[in-house]
Amino acid sequence: MQLFSAHPRPDKPHTRHAKTGPFKRPSLFLVFAILTVSALNPDRVLANAWEAVKGPSAQGAASIGTYTNGCLAGGETLPLRGEGYQLVRTGRARHFAHPATIAFLKDLSQSVAQHQLGRIQIGDMSMARGGPFGNSGHSSHQTGLDVDIWYSQDLRAAERPLTRWERDNISAIPLADARRHRLIEENWDERVPQILRLAAQDKRVERIFVHPTIKRHLCEITGPNREWLRKVRPWWGHNYHFHVRLTCPPGDSTCTPQAPVRTEPCGNDLDWWFSDEFYAILNGTKAKPTRPKPKTMPQQCRQVLLAPSTGATTD
Repeated sequence: MQLFSAHPRPDKPHTRHAKTGPFKRPSLFLVFAILTVSALNPDRVLANAWEAVKGPSAQGAASIGTYTNGCLAGGETLPLRGEGYQLVRTGRARHFAHPATIAFLKDLSQSVAQHQLGRIQIGDMSMARGGPFGNSGHSSHQTGLDVDIWYSQDLRAAERPLTRWERDNISAIPLADARRHRLIEENWDERVPQILRLAAQDKRVERIFVHPTIKRHLCEITGPNREWLRKVRPWWGHNYHFHVRLTCPPGDSTCTPQAPVRTEPCGNDLDWWFSDEFYAILNGTKAKPTRPKPKTMPQQCRQVLLAPSTGATTD
């Protein structure tokens, strides 16, 4: 099995100086392991290789490949806390993103603060250089353009910076019962639709994934001005967070865009999530549809994986 595709690559991104420290080269042992052992168990070792590199590459910013099969060059991260936001679960080392995503999150959190909607908690983005995860459950989040935002806006420690222990142990509040496939009305927060709307109306946003029961509830409570709901898509899970996916950054020729949403804001496509077929999958009497895993990554990702590091971290 090939690890990287042999397609011609575009111009190599320009190397930039790191703001957070001197460039660091990945350890020779790690490089040797990636290049020699990966042939024995390519899927497993490749995922572990991306998890092992802790700092973003000292390259120009680029989202390479697709959301589910790609990598991130020149990633950046946010301070642990800022206006309208707080990073959580930072011990997972998944708070890196394309600079365009970082700019979006700053704009969104400032807008949330200005509208007095609380403080959003920002969870998983991408690993330091994107790429596939090992056993996390994520199939996307590979190019620095995906981010999970928790539904719970108020923390018990919202008025002060969280400690490291609090960031890694505080729990999100689910708005839907994924097993019973229903809304948890006692957990519903009226600020959620306002925050989702702020995000969806941003032109940089491609899609927002939510639990199907949350999408149905949004359709029920939203008035005739519901065009913003077109981007809000029902998907598996997403009962305790919503997943924002950005469009490819302007001028980034290495990024493969996703087809735009063509359905109505609250169209018939939502019906399947409440059909007999869906409930058969939910109850385990029918297999969940699966997509074939990509066999190769873009060729440029090899260079990203082995490039020097800026040394930036989230903690």
